[in-house]
Amino acid sequence: MARAAEILGAAADLFHTRGYHATTMDDIAHAVGLKKGSLYHYVTAKEVLLQTLAEETIAGYLADGERIAGEGGSASERLGRIIRAHVLRLCAAPERVTVLVRESHYVPEDLAAEVRGMTRRYNHLVADLIAEGIDAGEFQPTDPAVAALMLLGALNWAHRWYQADGRLLPDEIGRQYAQTFLEGLRKRGE
Repeated sequence: MARAAEILGAAADLFHTRGYHATTMDDIAHAVGLKKGSLYHYVTAKEVLLQTLAEETIAGYLADGERIAGEGGSASERLGRIIRAHVLRLCAAPERVTVLVRESHYVPEDLAAEVRGMTRRYNHLVADLIAEGIDAGEFQPTDPAVAALMLLGALNWAHRWYQADGRLLPDEIGRQYAQTFLEGLRKRGE
């Protein structure tokens, strides 16, 4: 099991730095100190590595979102916690978000259904919280689906600029995302 995780991590790093199409099974085998033939003992195809990475990544975001959405608090409080959890997860493994956002559309159709389904569920979960906040009078009227896509797009773009040795810690980045986005949604006095 540890070897499989090592292979998956190497694939994530290589897909992140080189891109999915530019990475070969030889590259992945070399990164983990295996011969290409030995690599196939652990994984049947490069597409399966991509699908597994995308699925594991979105599954983590979805699990966080479902847990937080089911907790107590107002819609804005729960949405703020989801935003912060998203940023913390992204900052812990930005290469996996790169694979999910930039490379997962290369997952073959026959392997992609689960990834697409979980992605839709996560998008809907965020949109539903925004709609709940609108209904409760916390947020100004807006299209919840569009607002969710805007939020998730902004969050996911952090994989392009986040630096682990940067001046802001992940928790502070998450707090700023939540503050900025929630302030934009907040219903103003009439």
